[in-house]
Amino acid sequence: MRYDKKIIFVIETEGGYDPELGEHIEPTIVKTEKMANITDLGTERSNLLFGDVKQGAKVVRLMRPYLKKWDYALIGNDKYKIVTGRQLRLKNTFILQEVSQ
Repeated sequence: MRYDKKIIFVIETEGGYDPELGEHIEPTIVKTEKMANITDLGTERSNLLFGDVKQGAKVVRLMRPYLKKWDYALIGNDKYKIVTGRQLRLKNTFILQEVSQ
């Protein structure tokens, strides 16, 4: 299995006033790039998970677990949200669904 495609996990934090610091905090976006094995979700599995065949559903397998919380992922120029995930001792597997930007 080749881990040859790039996926970017994105964490967005909102800006605003921080009363503890007494100043305005700018919104931030943190991107973490990983190499992964990315394949399309099969029709049988898509039918089982979603009740029909969804376009833009992907299976993402990571060689090492990614344990941080993330808001969405970027594969190419497309934005994906997590549908389900499984964390094994040495690997992560996610099923992602494309969302409109």
